[in-house]
Amino acid sequence: MENYGEIFKTYREARGLSLKDIAESGLSTSQLSRFEKGESDLTITKFIKALRKIKMPINEFMYATNNFKIDEINRLWVQIQTLFITKDIHGLQKLLSEQQEMEREVKIFQQLNTTIIKIYLSDLTKEKLYTQKDIDYIVDYLFGVDYWGEYELLIFSNLLFALNHEMSMMLLKEMNRRTDLYREISKNRRIIASMNVNAFIMCIERNKWLDAHYFEKQLEMTFFKETEIYERYYFYFAKQMLRYKKDGEDNAIIEMKKIIAGLKMVDCHNIASSFEEELAKMLGSDS
Repeated sequence: MENYGEIFKTYREARGLSLKDIAESGLSTSQLSRFEKGESDLTITKFIKALRKIKMPINEFMYATNNFKIDEINRLWVQIQTLFITKDIHGLQKLLSEQQEMEREVKIFQQLNTTIIKIYLSDLTKEKLYTQKDIDYIVDYLFGVDYWGEYELLIFSNLLFALNHEMSMMLLKEMNRRTDLYREISKNRRIIASMNVNAFIMCIERNKWLDAHYFEKQLEMTFFKETEIYERYYFYFAKQMLRYKKDGEDNAIIEMKKIIAGLKMVDCHNIASSFEEELAKMLGSDS
């Protein structure tokens, strides 16, 4: 049994609340006491009620139960991205073996996760380790889920560059339709925004102007908050790419360089470097 009760008690007492303060119809002090002592569990309904009474979001509580570390889903994607960026082929191979041997993982998710790792490994080794059947399995899974949550967004974001243009466009449009209910969750909203900007840039690079304008409109409807500086910068940068590539406006290059300079000024050198690479790639393709 997880130590949920003990952690709940810690946060309840930290807020100066007694068991009587939390108890209500259908949730007694004796039930709460047994839960905190680890003698019994609460139903999910009662557990959520109790968390609401101490004003603690469930994601914050789960973060605490995980020893203040990111959850298993995000930990895997961080590992994959880190190993890929550092070109650690051995590390990715080891991670792939670990995923394949995970007996407690649900088979569907095990197959999804291992295919994504194979895609990244293939990019580094230049040896195709996945099949079209693997890709079709992920696509079928995504089309079979009516409402995409964080896991589906992460799966898709890591699959995108392995798809042809037509399939990636189809799934990106499905993503925008199937995530409406989750857009107010800050993390999901940012993943969605990032993927739409990536799609916008991908369309510009491929001279797919109609598709590019679709994603431009999607992003304009997002209404980025003023605090979402990175997303605003990235979108503005992408719009200048469109101005230059489609309309031949040389002034767009000056605007893109201003964005890069602004990022460097606030010590965002890695992001600035990635923008410089995008700019160099764009100018190189036109030379």
